[in-house]
Amino acid sequence: MVWTQAAEIINLLRKQLGLEEEFFTVEKVWQKEVGIDGIEITGYKNGVIFTKTQSSVASCELTLRKKEIMKKINQYIGSSKIKDIKIKTG
Repeated sequence: MVWTQAAEIINLLRKQLGLEEEFFTVEKVWQKEVGIDGIEITGYKNGVIFTKTQSSVASCELTLRKKEIMKKINQYIGSSKIKDIKIKTG
């Protein structure tokens, strides 16, 4: 029997779920810089941040600030990996 280290399993699961290190950076920057109430990050994959809002007002504000938010997050990451923010209201 071959044993696999826990860190290897966690890294594999993170990649399969799209939760690479960038996701955690995105979430931290989002909490610090964005400051829009009622918006939750539901996922991150291939440069796209998926969000869910509880109101059309929050959705509208996010739509208006989308480019600014992507720029801030990309500055923190140090590259232009964030390409889009998808918004789901409900």
